[in-house]
Amino acid sequence: MGNAFQSCCMPGGQETFENQDLKGTNRVEFAVSLLFSLPGLASAYHTSVLVNGEEFFFSDSGIFSNRALTSHNAEPSELVYVGLSSRTGAHLLDALNSHFRSGSYDLIRKNCNSFSDCALYFLLEKRLPSRYSAMEGLGQRASFDLLQRFTKGAYVPNQVSESFSADEVIRALADWSPTAVSPTSSSSFPSVRSKPALYIGARITVMGLKSADHLNGQGAKVLRFNAVNGRWEARINFSGEIKAFRAENLRPAGELVLEEGGMCRIHGLQSEAGQALNGREGEVLQYLHDVSRYEVVVDGTQRALKAENLQALP
Repeated sequence: MGNAFQSCCMPGGQETFENQDLKGTNRVEFAVSLLFSLPGLASAYHTSVLVNGEEFFFSDSGIFSNRALTSHNAEPSELVYVGLSSRTGAHLLDALNSHFRSGSYDLIRKNCNSFSDCALYFLLEKRLPSRYSAMEGLGQRASFDLLQRFTKGAYVPNQVSESFSADEVIRALADWSPTAVSPTSSSSFPSVRSKPALYIGARITVMGLKSADHLNGQGAKVLRFNAVNGRWEARINFSGEIKAFRAENLRPAGELVLEEGGMCRIHGLQSEAGQALNGREGEVLQYLHDVSRYEVVVDGTQRALKAENLQALP
């Protein structure tokens, strides 16, 4: 199939697509925001995919979802109807989470447009129109020195995404089948959709900074998501300064902060399966901002658990 949507007009002005899922009931759209342009060369865009009005986008902390178009500051340049899919937003998360994990974002090689491309294919077997990722194509052909000058030193290649290929992800999706997931299962995504930790207006605590460690422990309020650098901009409560942070350096205000690699003890789980874990100890792998839970390894199995059910161990 081509790399652009093929559409025609139906009576009454309804838009349809050549290979629309005839069994689909889930409305799929994609949102676009123009970031900047290089006249005569290309324009840079931020994109995300919506399923039944819920936005899904990729950042440095993995896949985020919300219903406020947060990544576009609620005002995308374009909102394009794509078609109806038999697959849901939950299916999308289940299928793509392992391919777009926290810490794998790269501004040039694996960004929001890479995710949108794979998401659209998963939902409707369509590819993101190439003009939206033309700037990344230029970046991949440019020298590292040129990229450094253009981004004023902000671009740092992510070795984790060095071999990323959207085509390979799409080939892997052919083997996908839905899985049943519980909050204490080995999957990072619980079946109960928790509220994301980061959103516009969220009150957060700064942690884990190395070069600006004087900000660690400071409270702040999220103002916006910066799609250019994949950072969250927040206003520091004490000083009023606006700073840009990686998601890994932010936690919800008032929530227990656990360091990656630290040990913890599980408590307070109420379900039958969860009660069997109470009192067990595990190692913290990472914080999952998209579902506001910690990923913890217990006896070799990964669990996604709320901070309120964990106790830090020395």
